[in-house]
Amino acid sequence: MRSYLHYHLKRLKRGLLARMALWSHRAGAMLGMEQTLPKLEFRLRPGQRDVIVFFPGIGDIAEDFDRRGFIREMERQGITADAMAVDAHYGYYAARTIHHRITDDVIASARRTGYRRIWLAGISLGGFGVASYAALHSSRLAGIILLAPYLGPPALIAEIAAAGSLAAWEPGQIEAPDHQRQLWAWFRQRLTQEKGTRLPIYLGYGRQDMFAAANRLLADALPAERVFLLSGGHNWRTWRRLWRTMLSRLRESDTGAQRLL
Repeated sequence: MRSYLHYHLKRLKRGLLARMALWSHRAGAMLGMEQTLPKLEFRLRPGQRDVIVFFPGIGDIAEDFDRRGFIREMERQGITADAMAVDAHYGYYAARTIHHRITDDVIASARRTGYRRIWLAGISLGGFGVASYAALHSSRLAGIILLAPYLGPPALIAEIAAAGSLAAWEPGQIEAPDHQRQLWAWFRQRLTQEKGTRLPIYLGYGRQDMFAAANRLLADALPAERVFLLSGGHNWRTWRRLWRTMLSRLRESDTGAQRLL
């Protein structure tokens, strides 16, 4: 009972403070930032050299990936990679320390543990963290998985849509630290100018998701076999279905994912 209550109280507190932090720096400070990113580790196979690292959304916590069945689905489908869930909340994004923390607390730590291939998977705000990190450090990663990712403010998404396509969009001069525009410029370079990327990018989202318009722009530039679209909104029910479908279809059809699966 204590574990159940602790989990739900932690989620409630995280959600309230994260949304308050969008309007108040004081609330952001109340989120608290650990010296090292807290994480949960799931050793699914002895001696495994591959790992998938999960990043939660703005109101979510690391425990959600276990509680909502993401780890269990990996085991059910025979995924050979280990898993890790990182409790990277909005405070790390607001303080602009998230990339530094991923490098030190996730990538370097995973290497020391013995992992050779590191995949990052993120939901919503976590998807933005994963993608924006990949835009700066793609050589450190084996691939990224984005579920309904936040990809920037409406004005930027409308700007790209007005251009007609990602390939036709001109990012212009990017002022630091504009990570959203920098991310889309990276997408444009890797997916349109270079006709693909060595770093596999997988995208899943619901048709009724609040970020569907932005996700659709990215989906149009990705290979069709790496896009997963289902009916549903911005919620765990949809993300669970997407995760199950992604794992199943990747095992069957995407040769680029076989190294992981």
